[in-house]
Amino acid sequence: MIFFDIDGTLLDYDYAEREGILDFFRTNPYLFSFTEQQAIEVWKQLSSEYFEKFLDNELSFQEQKRARMIELFKKVEINLTNEEADKKFESYLSFYKKNWKAYADVIEVLDKLKELGYPLGVISNGDYRQQVEKLQRMGVEQYFDCVITSSEVGAAKPDKTIFMEACRHTNSPIENCYYVGDRLDTDALGSKMAGMRGIWLNRTDKQRHPEIIVISSLQELLKVIA
Repeated sequence: MIFFDIDGTLLDYDYAEREGILDFFRTNPYLFSFTEQQAIEVWKQLSSEYFEKFLDNELSFQEQKRARMIELFKKVEINLTNEEADKKFESYLSFYKKNWKAYADVIEVLDKLKELGYPLGVISNGDYRQQVEKLQRMGVEQYFDCVITSSEVGAAKPDKTIFMEACRHTNSPIENCYYVGDRLDTDALGSKMAGMRGIWLNRTDKQRHPEIIVISSLQELLKVIA
């Protein structure tokens, strides 16, 4: 069984987030004095901070979205009500979703893996419904036999629980499973510690790790499993 992460592995998350927040800021030019780069950096920081609170079960998925937007507008001395924040986030979300796209190597490699007879699955931190929607919008949902998310399991990567639950759900011996993800600690090392064969998909630079298989594109995965 080969499991995949979604954001940064199958879906070009950085592109979607960057273009989504820039489109949002362009609809509110009278409110913000940020440069485009500042807008990206501020939103990334808020996204990371509040999504971690969701993963730690401090906030619900809806609450972390709301909190991000409230905090963003506080930076320009505007206090949003919860209802206003929810509407603002829905506006951002529409732009973010519009920019969801798969990396260029995704469908080609998934096609090949299916031809070779490998069962495929997804293990992802996040909300189940949103993660499935990403797969649908990218046109890749049909490749996967299961989608396991932290919102359903109640544990987030790198906790071994989510990896073990995916293997239990698919009746797959954990030592025979691969996990492919773009984050070294969360994905590759986390899955390895759980007993899987962790693979770090590092698309950005030439970093390597002595204990982990590192690939720079999904095409290289075909060589690894062969």
